[in-house]
Amino acid sequence: MTPLDVLGPGGLLAAAFPGYEHRPGQLEMSARIARAIADDERLLVEAGTGTGKTLAYLVPAILSGRKIVISTATKNLQDQIARVDLPRLAAIMPRPFTWAVMKGLGNYVCRRRLAAFERQSVLVRDPAFDRLRAWVDQTSSGDRADVPDLPDDSPLWREIASSPETRIGGRCEHNDRCFVTAMRRDAATADIVVANHHLFFADLALRGAWPEAAVLPPYETVILDEAHQIEDIAGDFFGVHVSTMRLLTLARDLGRVDVTDPLRAQSAAARLQGTTGAWADALRGRVPRATRMPRKVGVGVGAGAGAGEDEVRFPLSDDLWTGTVRARYHDLDGILEEIATWLDADGQTVRNATRSAPELAALGRRAASVRDDLSTLTDMGRGTRAQTDVRWIVAGPRGVGIHAAPVDVGPRLADAFGTHPGAAIFTSATLTVTGSFDYVRQRLGLGDTAAEAVYPSPFRYERQALLYVAVDLPEPTDDRFPAAAAERAAELCRITEGRALLLFTSFRNLRHVAERLRQVLPYPVLVQGERPRHALLAELRDQVGSVLLATQSFWEGVDVPGEALSLVVIDRLPFAVPDDPLTAARISRLRDEGNDPFGAYQLPRAALALKQGFGRLIRTRSDAGIVALLDGRIARRTYGRTLLESLPGNCPRTESLADVVAFWSRVRPDAGAAEAAARGAIERERRAPEGAASDVAPATTCAAEAAAQANRTTG
Repeated sequence: MTPLDVLGPGGLLAAAFPGYEHRPGQLEMSARIARAIADDERLLVEAGTGTGKTLAYLVPAILSGRKIVISTATKNLQDQIARVDLPRLAAIMPRPFTWAVMKGLGNYVCRRRLAAFERQSVLVRDPAFDRLRAWVDQTSSGDRADVPDLPDDSPLWREIASSPETRIGGRCEHNDRCFVTAMRRDAATADIVVANHHLFFADLALRGAWPEAAVLPPYETVILDEAHQIEDIAGDFFGVHVSTMRLLTLARDLGRVDVTDPLRAQSAAARLQGTTGAWADALRGRVPRATRMPRKVGVGVGAGAGAGEDEVRFPLSDDLWTGTVRARYHDLDGILEEIATWLDADGQTVRNATRSAPELAALGRRAASVRDDLSTLTDMGRGTRAQTDVRWIVAGPRGVGIHAAPVDVGPRLADAFGTHPGAAIFTSATLTVTGSFDYVRQRLGLGDTAAEAVYPSPFRYERQALLYVAVDLPEPTDDRFPAAAAERAAELCRITEGRALLLFTSFRNLRHVAERLRQVLPYPVLVQGERPRHALLAELRDQVGSVLLATQSFWEGVDVPGEALSLVVIDRLPFAVPDDPLTAARISRLRDEGNDPFGAYQLPRAALALKQGFGRLIRTRSDAGIVALLDGRIARRTYGRTLLESLPGNCPRTESLADVVAFWSRVRPDAGAAEAAARGAIERERRAPEGAASDVAPATTCAAEAAAQANRTTG
């Protein structure tokens, strides 16, 4: 059997699902992946939105009969594959197959930590914990994705979640009922393992240091979807990280463990908490004043683990690691050494505490591990890693962390993938810049070792979409830009009567625009962070007319088909913050090597991020809408051509709000606000000062052409 027999006209899917339409690009992609699996190739595949890439790789994966890992960048896609796509295929495929889902350990309840938390909180009943406790008694997976309305940052979940450091494997008294053990057992026998990039690269990076964390079973082929995110995720796991949260979690678990000398354990836990707090305060005191304001966030490809809201990131240099900071570090090192020695598996305490021996030994290893990582981070300014890695500090309301990551993760990825003899498929809707894979090849260390294929989107962007560029707004670096962007966003939302996703590159701009929209719009205004991500997207889908404002993670992975999402507004071009420590180090490295950092790194990754943001709009053949870019530099600067050529080439472009109104009134003729919005837009443009846009390059699509395109639009 071939992919054609499943995906083609008259195939198994067509027979099982009335109304199924085969897609030529999907068939071609599936056949190409089948050849790559059979020949143990490395293959780069860009599949435009609407190609149907998930089924295009799942079908040949199943038909190959090999042990295959499917790795995704997001848990949303992971859940879709495991809960929708694979069950659908299992119902029609003549050859039975099995699959298992593997997520990072932090997604699963740890029964041992749950029991310890329950013992500690027996006198104080929390209704939220009671609901979670009842769920644990009923669930077969222990996966937090099955907990309704659990906040993304739930402190309760952090108390009871598993982690690589807290695992003690078969020595745990709960091992026979352990959710992580069951996950691994299922994966060991499954034909298809659905993992994610965080787990995949954690497995590669942590296998030697933490045998218990090497959770992936042996496999023959790996298919990495959303491959544009690999560089940043892999860099995170090839790096070193120590945070106050990691230290305080160790202290908390030490204070809860059942030992023969509980007073000593509680004393050690309290001293670890105290020294951690003093060390964090010393670091905060050295934060440069210029970086103490909330920073602009990184967006999209290559952005790194961008600072969250109200966090700052700044380089860690040897001259910072002096005085009080060094003294507090030595205090912390001393208490960690004491704990590690005391709880060593050969120590008297462990031998006398038989039931708790595995937990004590694990705590001792954790103390030794965090001590080693701190030492590595402290000494990284010298030696070979000083030439290959960059260090930085993250300081925020939840704590302080020190991080290090490779400036160029390509060589380490090349080594890692070099140990895998089977096929490796890298796919995404956004891998090329102006039609070339050169950027992603270099960043992922693939060189000339991978074949390539491109399957364009089947959507008719010339009829379904309009790109509006607001060339008359102030430059994004101008202090007037946030207010002007807020007013233009409001005008656009009035035209479409809400139905909008507004994407930002900074929390500052998001907050300013959100405040203004809530004052002037009659539609529900939803803001990232105020509710869990899935709840915000559900309301955007279900309450047509809603307006959602978001940053970072919402630039991709948002799939809201239909009229509920008819307008995507992007505040500014998604260039990463140039003084972010990791970005700055990459720029410096390229410059030292004689390359142009802007052309070789900053511009390509901005182009891929912009493609991701643009891709949120058109999700089906019947969708229609507007992408509005409030950053006029794309029309004024020479680099704008590269950015525009990376977007769907047949999408018309305009710089006139009147054209936006004309387009919208034709794709949504029943829209009640279009006529009033048209009058307002035309009057505003009529009043614009003469010559206000005299330095603006001509648009690729003039108003008359945009209107003509809109006339032909039927969705």
